[in-house]
Amino acid sequence: MSDTFIEGEVYFRITYPDPGFLYPRIESFVYVGMNLSDEDDEDTWYFQFADDYSRHGSFLTSTHSGCKVSCVGSSDLPEMYDSTELKRQLDLAESRRKNKRAR
Repeated sequence: MSDTFIEGEVYFRITYPDPGFLYPRIESFVYVGMNLSDEDDEDTWYFQFADDYSRHGSFLTSTHSGCKVSCVGSSDLPEMYDSTELKRQLDLAESRRKNKRAR
C-alpha cells in the first residue's frame, strides 16, 4: 500500500469471500483526488470505479450524474493497492491455496 496516490492511476481493492483468504475478489478503481468535498470531516480519498471512469471520465468533470465513487478514510486506505502490491497479494493467496492442498 502506498499512502501517496497518483490521480488518474488505477488501484485495486481485494476482498475475500472465504475465511481462509484463498479466493480473492478484485475491484478496480481510478484515483481522482483527496478531500474533494466540504463535508469531509477527516481526510478522505476518492476512488471512482474503473468501469464507470472508462465510460464517463472523472466524476469531477463528467456531465453524467450517476458516477460511482468510493470514499475511503484513513483506516481503510491500506485496502487500496497499486499493481505491484496487487500482484504480491495474489501471490500470497496462491500460496495459501497451495498450502491448503498440500495438507
